[in-house]
Amino acid sequence: MFNIAAYLKKFENLGLGERLLKEAIRSSVKEVLNFDLETKDIVVKNGEVIFKVSPAIKNAIFIKKVSILQRMAENGVENVSEIR
Repeated sequence: MFNIAAYLKKFENLGLGERLLKEAIRSSVKEVLNFDLETKDIVVKNGEVIFKVSPAIKNAIFIKKVSILQRMAENGVENVSEIR
């Protein structure tokens, strides 16, 4: 007999890595700038982080870019090298 619970168990952690990565990026930005971003506003693609926020917040992020990247490295975000 086919057990549907055992089959669905392997899909339980699908997407968990991306969610944890976005939470680490979000917490790094919050520690440096005290801006509380939504995880839906963060896109990680090809080692770059793209923020979909207002221009004023983007300017503040770019001003503190080096500090945010250092904080991300301290928080365990390894594969991100650029912020856009």
